[in-house]
Amino acid sequence: MKAILIIAHHCILPGAYKGFEEIMDKLHHDLPGTRVASTSLLDLENDLRTLLREDVESVTLLPYLLLNGQHTKNDVPKVVARLQAEYPQIPITLLPCLGDWKEFANMVVDGVRSAQKKTERVIASPEGAKQSMPSQNRSLFSIELNLDGRNVLVVGGGRIALRKVKTLLPTGARITVVAPQFDPEFETLASVDKVPELSRRAESASITLKKRPYEPLDLRGIFMVFICTDQPAVNAVVSNDARARRILVNNACDYLDGDFIVPARMDFGENIAVTVSTQGRAPSLAKKLKQKIQSEWAEELSQIERNFNK
Repeated sequence: MKAILIIAHHCILPGAYKGFEEIMDKLHHDLPGTRVASTSLLDLENDLRTLLREDVESVTLLPYLLLNGQHTKNDVPKVVARLQAEYPQIPITLLPCLGDWKEFANMVVDGVRSAQKKTERVIASPEGAKQSMPSQNRSLFSIELNLDGRNVLVVGGGRIALRKVKTLLPTGARITVVAPQFDPEFETLASVDKVPELSRRAESASITLKKRPYEPLDLRGIFMVFICTDQPAVNAVVSNDARARRILVNNACDYLDGDFIVPARMDFGENIAVTVSTQGRAPSLAKKLKQKIQSEWAEELSQIERNFNK
């Protein structure tokens, strides 16, 4: 299997990796059978070494950088030379940075020309400008995921993180929680057998607590990330790191920044689960709906569950 590893700058601003993700999606689509991965300048050596340890026949490195400066002339080549010596049987090809590609100048000129034409159309027709605005009325796709045995990361150790972990435990996920400080109740949850309300499926669940700040290496092997801190800068770092690695993100502090939200859920026995969602737009309304269902439908749904099991 051939592999492509794209090297990007590390950035904490939400949405910074949008264009980067589009390029990765296109590479995945146009180069079937090739593994496409990404890394940052900080993580390059560790991520490249991990890739070389896998079943790959060659690795192509693409510096997702415009200027041919210190990183592309010295830092990256030194890492490549060091690892090529460690793994001489696997060819490593280092491509020029984007700014040195022959096609890049034409692409920039075409982009500027296209932008000028769009501006001319907007000036001529204000209605056209209005229609070109992206729609904010998106709809989320509802889905129930099988997390049994999956690696899930929760960043944060407060009450919000605690609620997420309690929700995750019955799924059988392998949960890692990273935070400088933890709510005292986490210590109890770390022993799954001490939580009687968990379903039988939680037998395969596990919790690992790491009492320290988040590190990018925490994302290795992770399927899904829940961001639960009250620090926007930390949240942005985790979100961008996860997106660069194509990991699903839930941001408890900013649902628009995440890939998915978690609806309010109510279980009525083993076979009936009712979820309530307002698409993340009105959490207080979702809470009221949940209370209404629990107060008015609970007995009837529980009876339906009992009749089903007879």
